[in-house]
Amino acid sequence: MFEGIKGAVKDLIVRMGQEEQPLSLFSEAKAAAFSFDTVSAGWYARNGYYGIYSALSGGLPAWSGEPVSTETAMGLSTVWACNKVISESIGFLALNMMRQVGQEKQPAVGHPTYNAMKNAPSPEMTSQNFTELLSSHCVLQGNGFAKIVRRSGTGTAMEFYPIQPQMVFPDREKTGQKRLVYVVKENNQPDQTYTVQRDKPQDILHIRGLGWDGMRGYSVITMARQSLGTAIAQERNVANFYAKGGRVPYALKHPSKFKDDNDAERFSANWLKAYSDPHKPPILESGLEYVKLGLTAADSQLIESREFTIPEICRWFSVFPTLVGDLSHATFSNIESLAEQFVRFTLMTWLTRWEQEMWRCVLTPEEKGQGYFFRHDLSALLRADFQTRMAGYAQMLQMGKNSINEVRAMEGENPIDGGDEHYVQVNLAPVQNMQGANAPAVRIRVGSDKK
Repeated sequence: MFEGIKGAVKDLIVRMGQEEQPLSLFSEAKAAAFSFDTVSAGWYARNGYYGIYSALSGGLPAWSGEPVSTETAMGLSTVWACNKVISESIGFLALNMMRQVGQEKQPAVGHPTYNAMKNAPSPEMTSQNFTELLSSHCVLQGNGFAKIVRRSGTGTAMEFYPIQPQMVFPDREKTGQKRLVYVVKENNQPDQTYTVQRDKPQDILHIRGLGWDGMRGYSVITMARQSLGTAIAQERNVANFYAKGGRVPYALKHPSKFKDDNDAERFSANWLKAYSDPHKPPILESGLEYVKLGLTAADSQLIESREFTIPEICRWFSVFPTLVGDLSHATFSNIESLAEQFVRFTLMTWLTRWEQEMWRCVLTPEEKGQGYFFRHDLSALLRADFQTRMAGYAQMLQMGKNSINEVRAMEGENPIDGGDEHYVQVNLAPVQNMQGANAPAVRIRVGSDKK
């Protein structure tokens, strides 16, 4: 079926006179193996038909023989869950625009960029949708891009519009200063080039993952295609196993030779007709012998191998299996610790990337000099843990770090009269004060020493 589609698309591309465009970081290697797919899929990718693009290009092949693309990888529940837990966790944590003046740091309330990141970066999506989408692009494909719409004159960032990662190509100028440039190929329009210039506002927000040249990040789907291809092959084999009624492939051993080719073809056609129904039991006659081919699901350890793919894929995303629903090795004592380590070693890395790239790309040179910066509010991570949250508030109040009204504001409650005072515990005092003229001497006992 796809061959017919490919032929029709190829003729369409030729008639429309579309030129071949690179599709990914590995387009040259991919074009060598799938020359037609790269040509035909290019037009669909540039015009927003990503489903057709994926169907035609198929992705890079793995050793298992399965093509691995973003779409096929997302069909694996572990990949979906890893991407979901990272991108959604980043999305629900508020990214606040702050300003530091001297030693004081305050939210930049009223600033257009603060309102955009707090509520809605554009009329088309909310703040969580935006940060979640770009984080998902970055987690899976190594790069997340957005067009920054600025106010004329001041250059203040007003709105943000995400761009599909396969539409943006980071590069360097061929001559001159070799500055970083972003070439955007979108909607079959002429290429748009955005240059990163020193001391000038940028037009592209670029969140990048782990990379090798400082311009772009690795695509995890591409780098992990061997692991993902094996998992996809396992899924296909399991599906085929049940589609055939759980029947192991077999052959028939005939007790004697067939009279002629017509007799052999007639027998083969009749048997294939019966074999095509997986729920119909075979009937052996005339001395036919049943010969099993291949291994059963138990012999091939199909269940065990599928269980192994969960931590294997999780390693590529730095996500613990317990966070994607695999509780086979979870205990009461380690599951809470694993959740904390996810925040420390996985989530904090992505949050830092967001904060630093927002400072680099979004703020104008004037705003950077005025002390503006971005910070995530991590208190949302404790919203469901009432006991831990209350214990933390109690310690902040006792140390005088926060006032009652500040704590109430964290809980979304209104201030009360007299709640702006700061309090400290008075039952602790320096030893020197206790040894003053009007205070008795204090003896400190160590071990079993007595007065």
